[in-house]
Amino acid sequence: LSLSLVTHNWGNLFRDLVAAILADAIDEWDFDKIAELLDTDVATLQRWIDKRGVVERTYWVCAFSVNQHAGICGDNPHA
Repeated sequence: LSLSLVTHNWGNLFRDLVAAILADAIDEWDFDKIAELLDTDVATLQRWIDKRGVVERTYWVCAFSVNQHAGICGDNPHA
């Protein structure tokens, strides 16, 4: 069961969505450092997540869970 619902603006970087989710999970206010670590040092970020004990925390990300094309456009022309 997910603790939080996360939405995504398609105009933003996917990396920033992931950084925001991770910042929430480890209780950080600013996701900039996390975004930088995603680009440069994932191992350090992984240790940080492990140390906080939040590796099993789950999030419901609407971009992966909702067929937005069908909801916004009505029909999928490729169906």
